Amino acid sequence: MSELNSSESFLVSDPGIPTLEKAFDPVVLGDELPDVLPPEWGTIRNVRLQVLKHHPGHRCTFEIALGTTTGFRSLIGKVYATDRADVYEAMERIWRAGFRQDQEFSIPRPQGYLPELRLLLQEKIEGTRAKEIFLKASDRDRAVTAERCARWLVRFHATAPKAGPVFEISKHLATLERRARHIAETAEPLGEKAVHLFGLLAIAASRLSSIEMCAGHGSYSHDQVILADGLPFNGGKGHTITFDWDGYDVADPCRDVARFTVGLRRVALSRLGSIRALDTYGEVFQRTYVAARGPQGVANLAFYQAAICLQLAAYIAGRPTPGWREKIEAMLDEGHRIFQAGPLRGVCTAASELDANPA
Repeated sequence: MSELNSSESFLVSDPGIPTLEKAFDPVVLGDELPDVLPPEWGTIRNVRLQVLKHHPGHRCTFEIALGTTTGFRSLIGKVYATDRADVYEAMERIWRAGFRQDQEFSIPRPQGYLPELRLLLQEKIEGTRAKEIFLKASDRDRAVTAERCARWLVRFHATAPKAGPVFEISKHLATLERRARHIAETAEPLGEKAVHLFGLLAIAASRLSSIEMCAGHGSYSHDQVILADGLPFNGGKGHTITFDWDGYDVADPCRDVARFTVGLRRVALSRLGSIRALDTYGEVFQRTYVAARGPQGVANLAFYQAAICLQLAAYIAGRPTPGWREKIEAMLDEGHRIFQAGPLRGVCTAASELDANPA
């Protein structure tokens, strides 16, 4: 493409993602992108790249800014270490099932997938991250955001097509056990708390209610939601968009609800100094969801909330930063608090009896 001019910002190198170097080559992109872009975008004349997020050895997300003969356009690209054409296919199914850009609740439009680059291309969404609203906005805006995030999830759980791996509790428990061991190995003396929390989860898992599984996001939180306001196509209600579909699956709906509510507690702990700082908005989220789906839809919520506390504690243990031990302990304590309050209280009694009368 002799007419293509290329420029790029600081990029990253990662031998664990074999196609990353090619995906970062503006000339390669200039040759490949026309196959998946709308013809009305015109001829590509300039490509500029900016890394947004990099998970070494796994994936890298970056913005692709295009100068074309019809103006400037932007895309979000994500390169994977392994072939993830399935993510594009899942997004296509969800988008066509009523989550298009002209709806109140949507996902980024999947633009295409380039298998030779392992590159997913999707619409760039303009708006405000829910995370920024929860951290910086007024009480009213925070409450409205919590409602909108809950209503998006209600719509998704009710209407999105089921696709992807089916969440299995036995595999989940095996993962949680590894997480507890990891904390024990890297963050002593907190290992005992982690192992005890896992023991409670193992008992609680055998007591879960039977709930119909539905489409799952996998990591639904304030970090994956963008809000755009004042758009005319839905009467000014605002536009709520959820992205990051790598972990899509079929699961108990409580898992996604738990991920969001515990995620608020974690960001409150790390950014606002108290795990309780955003509880009001977590409660708004949960009430909004229950009002639409009914209490049976959250019958297993406490189990998944406690499990996510253990998962997040292990995540923190793997990435030591100032105050990391205190944050791990706070998440483990929160997991135990969840067991001591509400529907899981009986599990603590059963665990105490087992400790007192070992086989």
